Amino acid sequence: MKTENFETICKDGTQLNGTLFIPDNTKAVVQFNCGTGTSEKIYLSFLTYLAENGYLCCLWNYRGTKKTDNLKNSNIKFSDYGTKDMPAIKAYLDNRFPNLPFLFIGHSAGGQQIGFVNDLANVIGNINIAVSSGYYPNMPFGYRMKAYFFFYIFSPISALLTGFVKAKPYGLMENLPKKVVSEWRDWLEKQDYFFDKNFYGKTVPTGNFKNFKFPIHVYYATDDTISNAKNTNAFWRNVKSEKEISFTELTPGEFGLKKIDHFGYFRKTMKDKLWTDVVTRLDNLLQSQKENNKHF
Repeated sequence: MKTENFETICKDGTQLNGTLFIPDNTKAVVQFNCGTGTSEKIYLSFLTYLAENGYLCCLWNYRGTKKTDNLKNSNIKFSDYGTKDMPAIKAYLDNRFPNLPFLFIGHSAGGQQIGFVNDLANVIGNINIAVSSGYYPNMPFGYRMKAYFFFYIFSPISALLTGFVKAKPYGLMENLPKKVVSEWRDWLEKQDYFFDKNFYGKTVPTGNFKNFKFPIHVYYATDDTISNAKNTNAFWRNVKSEKEISFTELTPGEFGLKKIDHFGYFRKTMKDKLWTDVVTRLDNLLQSQKENNKHF
């Protein structure tokens, strides 16, 4: 396996950067979409493991998550991640590796917004990890109070003082454009998230959420403060696919852990159960594609 840095340009001229994990013998391409304001370092071990099992993985991050000099008074919105950035990365991968099967893996917002991508014709499957709505009342009380503080007190004050949400120095997440946080906050207020009538088809496009053509699998943990069973159901009840949408519920005890929460899926302790299961599912998606192709 080798790694390779790359850059590509979105249709609006925004430059995105990322890293390719390239196996010696590649089975398929995986576009991995990060969670919001999440450091790519969290995902390195997981994607290295996938690459060691034959999957060429693309790790990248969204506009406005790196250079703070570009964040001040930025007009970047949360929905730009799905409507502009994800399609640009996919186009790059399609052009670079046109003859390989294509899959998405998304964590949190990285799975939420895949439906905003217009060109999904060559996608054979999608695996989602902790992908749900983030409706406040469905969060545990203590975490809900932290979320209220971040979105309604910390973020507005930070944006007023700096022109962006300066979260990184406080260990909260990466720094974010203020309009990303405000749009995210608005979605979190609704049980149906951006599918709510105030947003869907108005401030965000309807996309492909009601007519996916490929199988989708969703992993969520019982102790995930955000993507728990209630919020997972709240999001996925709004999504439809011609193929199966299936779910796996994870409990910390089965991995010998006290907690998984929202980021523990990518710890090395998850390798022998969760990561191996992900590879098995990816292999099964490839096998299904091969069998379907035999009928044509």
